[in-house]
Amino acid sequence: MKKNKKMRWLIGISLLLLVTSIIYSVFRDRDPYKYYTGLGSELAISPNDEKLAFSYFLDGFEAIYMADPDGGNVTKISKENEGRFHTPRFSSDGKQLLFLSADHEGIQTLMIMNVDGSKSKQISDNDLHIIDAVFSPTGEMIYYIAMPAEDYKKAEGETKEGYDLYMIDRNGEEGRQLTNKDHFTMNDLSISKDGAEVYYSLFDGNIEQIYSYHIEENKEAKVKEGIKGDMYASVFSPDKQFLIYTAVTEESKNSSLFEYELFSKSLETNETKRLTNLKANIQSPVFFHHTNKLAFLVYKNWPNDPAEYQLMTVSINGGEPEFIDLNLPASEKSHWLMKTFDFLLNEKAIAVYYVLLLGSITVSLQRRSGRVFLPALISLGLAVFAFIGSFVIAAIMNPWVGIAVGMVAITLFLCSLLLNLFAFIIKRFVKPI
Repeated sequence: MKKNKKMRWLIGISLLLLVTSIIYSVFRDRDPYKYYTGLGSELAISPNDEKLAFSYFLDGFEAIYMADPDGGNVTKISKENEGRFHTPRFSSDGKQLLFLSADHEGIQTLMIMNVDGSKSKQISDNDLHIIDAVFSPTGEMIYYIAMPAEDYKKAEGETKEGYDLYMIDRNGEEGRQLTNKDHFTMNDLSISKDGAEVYYSLFDGNIEQIYSYHIEENKEAKVKEGIKGDMYASVFSPDKQFLIYTAVTEESKNSSLFEYELFSKSLETNETKRLTNLKANIQSPVFFHHTNKLAFLVYKNWPNDPAEYQLMTVSINGGEPEFIDLNLPASEKSHWLMKTFDFLLNEKAIAVYYVLLLGSITVSLQRRSGRVFLPALISLGLAVFAFIGSFVIAAIMNPWVGIAVGMVAITLFLCSLLLNLFAFIIKRFVKPI
């Protein structure tokens, strides 16, 4: 009798944990950066090479910081205490910074401020989602990549709108759209030294390549100096003698995890040189303006979230990369309570509680009727139903929702196999009590 009572308690607790986990999983904030403290994904170097600008998360809030090239004199520049501010870009005279501000829906608007953080203001409309921006050489105009905010919120396949190139003056006036291509991806925005061309990378259906937009001719064209193969985070040197980019290494192409290293290509000799061998994911390479040196970020825990970055430099002539130790503020909160909830009530916990619940029912049935395989068979039936339903949902409603349901079906199937094995062991080796 006591054992039956304990089993009922175990079933009840398992059911409560399972239901609570499902409800929590539906409504919880899935932002991996909500408690994060660490570097953001973009950086910039001032025209005189005396300052680095970057974003930094502190307890989930991202702000713009500046530091000396050796990592000293770290200073928070953006004045707002909450929100997400990132992707800083210096003006050519080094007196102003562009940056992006993300709202709670992830929609990003364009901001501008002085390098001391004063006179911060929004200069783009809220109806555009902006992913990158750059000053013109004169500092009067700003070019940026954006798409309609309403379309950004839609799932893939629900809209035909994509990214295009826009321009606006630094006062937030005279804005207009320059291209109408609706690109699926559009990244790595930069501008030529004379301001005649804007560069960006596009996925042309097969590979990622560099394109240019000639401002006076209103014409988009592929840059001939591109690389035969995928290239990412591409940037020209200030004198346009070198093209720097990241690419998947040959040795990692046949592995389960691609590694992205830093490469340089001389546009004079067409010689390509590998600059790093860090066996990681290199991002955001930026040229110093007065030395043959680059700063870049190493995605240390690639491909996990939140991304943990490390700031490094390397010479374009080769040599070992050097680590820059930034004296950044430490986290001020532990967030232990919410982190505990996330750990105990996440998606993986749902599978554990599901198996625990049906496993407890299996033991209970063994004592009562001997039908130990019934919970496993019911679970298998649910898996088959979910698997068939995933195709129906993908065809009728939304492919991404269908994929999600399909993943649930696979999880249910694996749990069912485990429950069948458990039932077999119970049936074969354990005597009913």
